[in-house]
Amino acid sequence: MSRTVRGACPHDCPDRCGWEVTVDGTGVAVSLRGSSTHPLTAGRLCGKLAGYLDDRVYHPDRLTRALRRVGRKGQGRFIEIGLDQALDEIADRLRDTADTDGPAAIVPFSYEGTQGLLQSKSMSERFFARLGATEVLHTICGATAGAGVSAVNGSTNGVLPEDARHAQLVLVWGANPVVTNQHLWPAVLAARANGGRIVVIDPVRTRTAAAADWHVQPRPGTDAVLALGIAHVIVGDGHTDRDWLGAHATGLDELVVCLERFTPEHVAGIVGIPAAEVVDLARAYAGARPALIRLMIGMEHHPGGAAAYTAIAGLPVLTGAWAHHGGGLSFHTAAHFMSALNMAGLKMSHLAAGPRRRINMVRLGHLLTDPDQDPPVRALFVHGSNPAVTVPSAGLVQAGLGREDLFTVVHDHVLTDTARFADIVIPATTQPEHLDLMWSWGHTDLMLNTPALTPPGDAISVTDLFRSLAARMGFTERCFGDTDAELITTAVDSDHPWLAGINEDELRATGWQRLALPVPYLPFADGFPTPDRKARLSPVARVAADLDGGPAPPGSPTRPLQLLTVKALHSMNSTYAETPRATRGGRSWLDIHPDDAARRGIGDNSVVRVHNDRGEIHLVARVGRRVRPGVVATEFGRGTATSAGRPAGPANLLTDDTLTDAGGAAFHHTFVEVDLVN
Repeated sequence: MSRTVRGACPHDCPDRCGWEVTVDGTGVAVSLRGSSTHPLTAGRLCGKLAGYLDDRVYHPDRLTRALRRVGRKGQGRFIEIGLDQALDEIADRLRDTADTDGPAAIVPFSYEGTQGLLQSKSMSERFFARLGATEVLHTICGATAGAGVSAVNGSTNGVLPEDARHAQLVLVWGANPVVTNQHLWPAVLAARANGGRIVVIDPVRTRTAAAADWHVQPRPGTDAVLALGIAHVIVGDGHTDRDWLGAHATGLDELVVCLERFTPEHVAGIVGIPAAEVVDLARAYAGARPALIRLMIGMEHHPGGAAAYTAIAGLPVLTGAWAHHGGGLSFHTAAHFMSALNMAGLKMSHLAAGPRRRINMVRLGHLLTDPDQDPPVRALFVHGSNPAVTVPSAGLVQAGLGREDLFTVVHDHVLTDTARFADIVIPATTQPEHLDLMWSWGHTDLMLNTPALTPPGDAISVTDLFRSLAARMGFTERCFGDTDAELITTAVDSDHPWLAGINEDELRATGWQRLALPVPYLPFADGFPTPDRKARLSPVARVAADLDGGPAPPGSPTRPLQLLTVKALHSMNSTYAETPRATRGGRSWLDIHPDDAARRGIGDNSVVRVHNDRGEIHLVARVGRRVRPGVVATEFGRGTATSAGRPAGPANLLTDDTLTDAGGAAFHHTFVEVDLVN
């Protein structure tokens, strides 16, 4: 007899869809479909998950046995060994490393390969804290934008994405929800159906930009200047809500002085759009009631990324948009969960005996190759991530991974680019095979993922993996015996008002429960989460004062084209990047403007070499106006593959580990040349 089990998607995506897995009488999953009872999912999964059962759960290349390396690092040659033997070897090497070089010589590297609270933020965190290993700061994505928004609002909280339907103007700035957040898009379309307007600001003509009423296409990295130009017009035209500002914000007078030089004409020369368009955009935004700015993290990957988000966050303060339901700024909903849930109880960072060495994950390549590191990195433990592809300066990362004296463990579903460098590979469970509690970037529903399948072979969850290693390491603390069910109990053990009514029985019965936010939700109706309960415009003034008024640093004469990486429709960063849907028959593309293509003799579908002093990749040209002159774009996350018979990636072979103004990854500060391949 078949049965249907509720769960939730694990991916690093704003949607966080609920799903239902149907399992037949033999224990095989025969279908996976979107939950019909979860309002946001509404029975529909995205294209990335269309083949989840085939692409991950039952894929012939899925790892089901523990492996030990037998060839050179990077060759991907392994032999099968027993799981217990693999765990014994890992524990022995970690113990020896800690004894010889100190626990800081051990580096755990993980990110959001699964966003489950149990599988990414509980037992593994406890294990490495107790061990005293180096702590890796998760700054590569989101932290820069969050710092920029919080500088003004005191928090990243904002308008709930579904409330976009109430807006008369939805300004999608540096985001591509049609590809990355498709369940938000119906709310945006509902705003249009109610008479609203959709405006997209993006240097690339994405699917979202093509579907909008108005696409503004600035030069990459000039978003702060554009926001300040809009603010200049708002102030000059008298569109500020002085009464609201007096009660809810500080720093207006300081900002007004700093805005004087950001005239539409001055801004136009930097941003690369007509001055009249700057004026029209400002007046359209200021005149809409309510007006909503939708942000995600696309434009944070510039050296001045945080400054851009700070400047943009000042706009709804100037107009008083926060006073209206559906007005203000919609960023992500992570802070709602992280504020409400008992994250300290899950992670238990107090298990560390003392301060731990900290490193920025963006600088992994330097950490692994710098001979002056004290202590040097002797062991690397990777789970939920594929840094050989997704971290900047990939050539340096791969050089570090290739060190014969570096003991590397990778826990994953398939033999990723990173796993090919491992000494020990441990097979991971897929989402239908373990229990987890899921939060979301894009809604406020806490979701339960209930296991539906028995893991194959040696496949082991993150929580079971680190419980087993803790026992082998002799850790005697009771917390390492917590079951997954007990971890869920810990997570919801909080007196935060947003968890009122949340209980495990209801989660198991329905699969999800909404956080207890007020309805309608106006995030700052009772004041901003700052010391004086007011929004701060002084940080926006400082951004304006610090900008020198010039354009973003150009490329050199030999590297004149700015390379942007964009999210893919059928892959999630490097996950699924190898599938036929994502590779489109093995043709990885590069968008290039007709003017730039003509100067280089490049035609549509030409094979091109994209290169700089860090490396080169080969792609297939798509000539068109999806990008501006001087800009090229390709998909992020493509692993080592071929395109038209030549090496195609990853794009991070061309990036360096330049940091943003908030310590994130400035991926987009990359300049290349493109040549026709004969």
